[in-house]
Amino acid sequence: MFRRFFHVNICVSDMERSIRFYESIGFTKVSDFMLGGGEPSIGAALGFSVKKLRGVFMRLGTDPNAPVLDLVQFVDPPHQGQPYPTLNNIGICRIAFLVDDIAAVYKELQAKQVEFVAPLQMLDGPRGSKIGVVCFKDPDGTVLELISSEIETTMVKN
Repeated sequence: MFRRFFHVNICVSDMERSIRFYESIGFTKVSDFMLGGGEPSIGAALGFSVKKLRGVFMRLGTDPNAPVLDLVQFVDPPHQGQPYPTLNNIGICRIAFLVDDIAAVYKELQAKQVEFVAPLQMLDGPRGSKIGVVCFKDPDGTVLELISSEIETTMVKN
């Protein structure tokens, strides 16, 4: 039925600012496009009237089959609302990324003055392992999460 995971959308208020932010944490822009004006419109698929939006696909690494981060800036109508105020809201609450050296990446993000939800935590994992976890915000307040790569061998893979 489903073939593979393709992308995650993040609605942004300022595309250029968001592109700079995501590039600064390791993403590469792979496409930049404008939708709208034609029929059928993207709004028909999204369930509301959309005349124009800008999208940017970004990817980690060079694998052409890797999932993409799809930044979307609604132009007409403009964006509205704010990200969830807390992470216990129903719906997608954060996007998590694996890192090899979480302490080093945490320090790098601190140097970039990224806003963290809480300090880096080292949690007890299976078989005596320690799993690093930290959440931070993008420029619009969308929460992103870093998890140390040890989680792959201790919790995800059999």
